[in-house]
Amino acid sequence: MNASDPSCVEEAVRSAELHAYGLLDAPREQDFDDIARMASQVCGTPIAVVNLVDTHRQFFLAEVGIGMRETPLETSFCGHAILEDDMLIVPDARLDPRFDGNPLVHVEPGLRFYAGALLKTPSGAPVGTMCVLDTVPRDLDERQIDMLRFLARQAMTQMELRRSLAAQKRLHDENRASEARYRQIVDSAVDFAILTLDLGGNVTSWNVGAEQILGWSETEMLGKTADIFFTPEDRADGILEKELDGARRDGRGIDERWHLRKDQSRFWASGEMMPLNDDADHHVGYVKILRDRTERRTAELQREELMQEQAHRMKNMLAMVQAITAQTFRTARSLEEGSEAISGRLSALGRAQDVLTHSRTDSTDIRHLVEDALRPHRSGEERISANGPAVELSPEQGVGLSLAIHELATNAAKYGALSVAGGCVTIDWTVSHDRSFQFRWRESGGPDVEPPLRTGFGTRLIERIVAPYFEGVGKLTFDPAGVRFEMIGTIADQTGPQPQEAPVHQA
Repeated sequence: MNASDPSCVEEAVRSAELHAYGLLDAPREQDFDDIARMASQVCGTPIAVVNLVDTHRQFFLAEVGIGMRETPLETSFCGHAILEDDMLIVPDARLDPRFDGNPLVHVEPGLRFYAGALLKTPSGAPVGTMCVLDTVPRDLDERQIDMLRFLARQAMTQMELRRSLAAQKRLHDENRASEARYRQIVDSAVDFAILTLDLGGNVTSWNVGAEQILGWSETEMLGKTADIFFTPEDRADGILEKELDGARRDGRGIDERWHLRKDQSRFWASGEMMPLNDDADHHVGYVKILRDRTERRTAELQREELMQEQAHRMKNMLAMVQAITAQTFRTARSLEEGSEAISGRLSALGRAQDVLTHSRTDSTDIRHLVEDALRPHRSGEERISANGPAVELSPEQGVGLSLAIHELATNAAKYGALSVAGGCVTIDWTVSHDRSFQFRWRESGGPDVEPPLRTGFGTRLIERIVAPYFEGVGKLTFDPAGVRFEMIGTIADQTGPQPQEAPVHQA
């Protein structure tokens, strides 16, 4: 190729910009290793590389899963990526003619997938890639692609910082230019509040991200103590001073807590405090970095609350199952009778839980619960009618009422109105403005009813166990014309504190 060829000149300029960083053949550094490791984790690939592409070779500034620092450019994927404007994604290299005959692809196990975001200098020259690779075909979602671009920018930021630091050691004028570039980089990190403090904890610089996250401008904050954005309780505990001491003593002070914005609203921040040294390595202040993590913290608290609620309900459910099992076998005439009764009661309990689980709120509509509890006993002959207004029951009230309906319906099917043709069951309920609740079960058209010779667990459950969930009383009447059950109580207010759960009686 002729040296005057525009593409040759362009390549020479690009190579010169790469060499200006002084990072080719540089020893490994933790900052770049962290970037490569994060890219591998985010994209779920076994290989990740921060790669510098020279004219005839590529050098790995950091790598995960390769085990070497340099490979020829002829067989590289990044040699193709460097020709792109922004990013190259190859879902399956074996289907891409650009890699025909490439031994890295066609020799088992072979590289199949590649995605690389360009490392671009401030002038726009591509000097390398932040890339991930895999031995199986795949693709990335939008979040992973954005993260790969972000990590490419972070790698370039690290490279720029290193070049700036080298320039500071050479000339004072370049030192001032480096400070300007550094401030530009910091201000571009608008998702982070980055500020510097003097040894007394007073603000000496305040980036654009700090203005956006905390609300104060740099002009308002210069010279003021940083504890202005700490909560009153943390100020009383001297948290800022503890962070400064930790950074000075350990090199880093971790900050995971609630902070205040200018409007006094609170946000959860994740960050750290680090000592700031001058060129002579003298301690002159601190740099503090914060990131708003309120949404993540809120989600964590909601998950914790949900887990506690689930554990609470599971404990109550196990206690109820234990009581049902013990009481059923205590009153059963035989093992078969006890097993059948337990199976039916636990099925009713399970159906009630299903209704609660599928509810969008921490309550359930009584109409859905009644219908679900009666479903096993409906024959399609419209012998059961249920009428009443829509009303939300608490989880405990829903489970209790479902068990009561199961016991009544099971008894009606065996001995009562539903055991003969023409028998009917009428269910209705009412709710007053003061949340007073009345529930009625009435059977008619069945065999003559005689009071039982002994009181079984089902009867005790209906009369004495369910009603306390409604802070009321229940009465089961064995009228010769048909069994009747009436309960009077109160509906739990779902907008306020929930009533205490009624215990499962063992008597």
